[in-house]
Amino acid sequence: MGLLLALVAATGFQTAPAAPPSDRAFRVEWRKELLAPALLEWKAREPGGPAVDPATGMVVVGTRDGALQAFQADGTPIWSFQTQGPFEAPPAVDGDSVYAGSAAGSLYALERATGKVRWRYDAKEEIGSRPVVVDGFVYFTTMQDTVFALDAKTGAWKWHHRREAPGRFTIRGVAWPTVMGGVVYAGFADGTVAALDAKTGAVKWERRVAPNGEFTDVDSTPQVADGRVYVAAFSGSVLALDASSGKVLWEVKAPEACRVKLSGKTLVAVTTRSVLALAPADGKQIWTAKLDGTPSGEPVVVSGWILVPATQGILFLDLASGKRLRLLDTGTGSSATPAALGSRIYVLSNGGRLVAVDLLQ
Repeated sequence: MGLLLALVAATGFQTAPAAPPSDRAFRVEWRKELLAPALLEWKAREPGGPAVDPATGMVVVGTRDGALQAFQADGTPIWSFQTQGPFEAPPAVDGDSVYAGSAAGSLYALERATGKVRWRYDAKEEIGSRPVVVDGFVYFTTMQDTVFALDAKTGAWKWHHRREAPGRFTIRGVAWPTVMGGVVYAGFADGTVAALDAKTGAVKWERRVAPNGEFTDVDSTPQVADGRVYVAAFSGSVLALDASSGKVLWEVKAPEACRVKLSGKTLVAVTTRSVLALAPADGKQIWTAKLDGTPSGEPVVVSGWILVPATQGILFLDLASGKRLRLLDTGTGSSATPAALGSRIYVLSNGGRLVAVDLLQ
């Protein structure tokens, strides 16, 4: 273990001093400096993040300079593609295509092997979510609260659904769409959750779920399982809704709740101060853990751990107990959602460094 910690320190990473001893840790396999800091840039932020192809192990990542880059699992570069704007969310790899949306308003479909453009769709709005590809459609959400559906092969528009943002300030970010059973579930800045027909965009139901407050944003990616939809509203609630009607089944007060992640019989909710584990059946609290730093990307479950991106880095918590295991400190923090394949995770730091980390059991 001493050798492992020396290796981590030598690569510029640190484990948090407050982390308790653990018989599990990680090993940094490689890292890539994707871009240099801009002149006079202060507190850089990289919300884009990586995606991994489960078939080949290839990792694709978009950064704030508009570059989309692909690497083999050992870090060997494959291709690079330059777009016109920064990335606010990770790309998606589906079959032999890579789909990536930029804040400049374009969604790109690229050949996975070469990075060659297959088509480009101009949404004319900032794309803020990871694309979701299901049954020949690609879905994404913009910062202006519009859900788009396109033909995945051609990029042809199929439908869109927009809710007007409230006439006040909102939290920057959007809920990524979730597609399940022919329905697209989406959250919006006005505190509403909607269920839309995946083929036509027709509204099946809409439900205002956010309590009254300054920021009513539902920026959490809906979690759907067993006929229920789980969401978080920043104005103070984590909720379970009936997937067929939108009826509220239970509600737990949670100030500044911004993310939820469902894994088996545990629903993890992330607020600006803590991480909560709730029972999906009734919302009963299982455990709570302190969160140091501001939450940013989506939490990810890997090998019985919940990985929570925050300004200080990636917090590792034991999913069963909430015990704090480690903090993967990149030196500049992390705003992006990590990507995982097996025991390998990829992390994009706010300084523009892509890091491949292997989890050790």
